[in-house]
Amino acid sequence: MKLKFIFFGKKNDSLLESYISKYLKRLNKYIKSEIIFLSEKNELKIKKNFTSIIKPSNYIITLNEKAQTMNTIKYAKFLRKKVEDFDSVILIVGDAYGIPKSIISKSNYSLSLSEMTLPHLIARLVLVEQTYRVFTIFNNHPYHHE
Repeated sequence: MKLKFIFFGKKNDSLLESYISKYLKRLNKYIKSEIIFLSEKNELKIKKNFTSIIKPSNYIITLNEKAQTMNTIKYAKFLRKKVEDFDSVILIVGDAYGIPKSIISKSNYSLSLSEMTLPHLIARLVLVEQTYRVFTIFNNHPYHHE
């Protein structure tokens, strides 16, 4: 089992990226995880790169501000089931212009982190942190408090 985070847009050398790296490193103690950046603007190149990353045995979750929200515990239950049932779970965050329609059409589920509109860089951080939090819940680590 594996987690892949696909982030549209470029990797930024920012404080947010350092926090994302920190949580990814922590997450890798529980499950093999990686971040893939897709910075292409050309729709055909995006499709080609995306097709080489995604397999039929993957479960694809796209972030969408208009989708359904979940609290952390619901996200934990949801993600646990998907990780158990699929070879890989792919979590996709768009860039400032969102996720290409050709990618959204391949998605198994759309998730919203908030009813508010978040900048894509902050959405990346929140998604990776919440995913790390979920795995600490699975493993009875004291990171998450109720």
